[in-house]
Amino acid sequence: MRTRNSRAATGVLAAVSLLAVAGCGGSADAEEQPKAAKSASPSASPKQVAAPLTQKQVEEALIEVADLPKGWKIDASGSGEDDESAEEEFDVGKADKPQCQPLLDGSMTGGSGVKPKALAAAYFTKSSDAGPYMMVTVEAYTEKQAKEFMKPSETLTGCESFGAELDGAQVDFTSSELSVRQVGDETVGYRSSTLIGDEEFYLAMQSDTVTARIGNTLVTVSQTSMSNADQNALDQALGKLVEKTRKVAAKGAAGAGV
Repeated sequence: MRTRNSRAATGVLAAVSLLAVAGCGGSADAEEQPKAAKSASPSASPKQVAAPLTQKQVEEALIEVADLPKGWKIDASGSGEDDESAEEEFDVGKADKPQCQPLLDGSMTGGSGVKPKALAAAYFTKSSDAGPYMMVTVEAYTEKQAKEFMKPSETLTGCESFGAELDGAQVDFTSSELSVRQVGDETVGYRSSTLIGDEEFYLAMQSDTVTARIGNTLVTVSQTSMSNADQNALDQALGKLVEKTRKVAAKGAAGAGV
């Protein structure tokens, strides 16, 4: 049964994965730093800087349930007033390692990092009670911000394993890097697992989260499951998100005369 404890912990687990993704990517320093050995030609054209996607464009880039394997459906409980009321009622708790507290805080507050210029999200599930549950997002940034997100971070130092008391239940988190297929300009992934409860009652969940960068846009697929993960659905969702985002960006660039 999808209780309030499990719903809240699902959100925390997804947030742990999302923040972990930012800490395990490859460095983009080579692209950010100017090449001292080469001087720009006086006749060279200035590099075109693509504008972040608009709200309408990120919504257009979102996948639909038809883009997923058979058996998936829209998860109406994943967004809207239901989530807002859960956020108001649920105390994110206190991590047993102070440096890991941002992982918990980020699950409900969105963290203290750079906010996207535009954001669209969609939620899907196979079963409202048993899952798996999938959240997909498309976020628009400047290219510099998007590349910074994908760089290694110190956020997770010492947080590969930590615990917290959430809404009266003890929760233990573990996280590790996830091997992922490279799509877009760069791709990173993380797996977070959680064990809720004690010897009398416990609930084990896993969240696989993958983020790909397409220029200045980040697309993310996060799937939370209880021993029923659908890897094919995650891969298909990510591939389709990248494909649609490229099309939307290309169409916008053509319309702007780039």
